[in-house]
Amino acid sequence: MPPGPRERLIISAIELVRARGVDGTGLTELLEHSRTARRSIYQHFPGGKAELIATSTAAAGAWLRRALRDLEGQGDVASVVRTLVGQVAQNLAATDYTLGCPIAAAAAAAPDAAGVRQAAATAFASWTDELAAALEREGRPVDQARSLAGFIVSAVEGALLRARCSGSTEPLDEAATHLTSLLATTA
Repeated sequence: MPPGPRERLIISAIELVRARGVDGTGLTELLEHSRTARRSIYQHFPGGKAELIATSTAAAGAWLRRALRDLEGQGDVASVVRTLVGQVAQNLAATDYTLGCPIAAAAAAAPDAAGVRQAAATAFASWTDELAAALEREGRPVDQARSLAGFIVSAVEGALLRARCSGSTEPLDEAATHLTSLLATTA
C-alpha cells in the first residue's frame, strides 16, 4: 500500500531538510514535495512545521539506529563503522554531495526550534547508546564504551559535513580508516 499523507510528509521533510536545512524548508515545498493538501499538515501535525520536522528527525534517527543494530550482526564494531561510513560516502557521492544528515541539520535549527533540536539530541544519543552497547558486548568497560561511542558519532558527523562541503568522500574515508584503527587499538 502506498504511503499515506502523514508518511509522505515525514519522508518529504527528511529529504528536504537533508538538502536545505530546517530553515530552508518551507511549508509550500513540503506540500508540493509530498503531494499532500495543506490541511494534512495540521491534521497530522497540529504543531505545524515544527512538529513535523521534530517527528521526521525522530524517524530518521530511529531508522539509523535500526541500521546500526542490523549491521552489528555482521561483525565487530570496527566492521560496522567501516560499512556504515562506506554507505554514507556512497550515498553522498550519489547525490552529488547535496544531501547531508537530517539530524545534523535539525541540530543546527534556529533557537526557537527547541523541539527540533531536542529530537536531534535524542537521535544522536540513541546512536551513541547503540554503539556503546555493542562496544560493551566486545568487552570494553562501560565508561570507555560510552566515550568511544560518542566520539565515533562525532567523527562520522564531522566527516560527513566536511565531505559535503568539499565535494569529496576523502574526509569520510579518513574517518573510516582512523576509527577502524582506533577501535583495533582500544580493544
